[in-house]
Amino acid sequence: MATVITMPRLSDTMTEGTVATWLKKVGDKINEGDILAEIETDKATMEFESFNAGTLLYIGIEEGGTAPVDSLLAIIGKEGDDISALLKGNDTKPKVEEAKADEKSESSSTSKEVSLPEGVIVVTMPRLSDTMTDGTVATWLKK
Repeated sequence: MATVITMPRLSDTMTEGTVATWLKKVGDKINEGDILAEIETDKATMEFESFNAGTLLYIGIEEGGTAPVDSLLAIIGKEGDDISALLKGNDTKPKVEEAKADEKSESSSTSKEVSLPEGVIVVTMPRLSDTMTDGTVATWLKK
């Protein structure tokens, strides 16, 4: 199954990114750890590393294009994969997130769906680097 790659949040203040340069093109074989593109943020230009292996099937933001964080950046999969559903927006979550969701549902079979009160915003752990997989809150500055 093809995997959607979204515009990464490369800093806490980043709301959008610009693709400065694509280092791979559609049809190229991608290995985990390959640099796909250079992304300009509000502070710097950074290399964007692939966490997936396969073939680059689609580029969603061309060089020089700017898009919000979590926008469709690219699709990686097996050569010949049908990506039409992904392009229509039917499935925009990355494969990695789906796998984590499956693990969570297996580990907590008694979990209940919770609805949040109106106006509540869920704040998730930010990815502060390309290699960050988890983080530790050292100190809370607000109660």
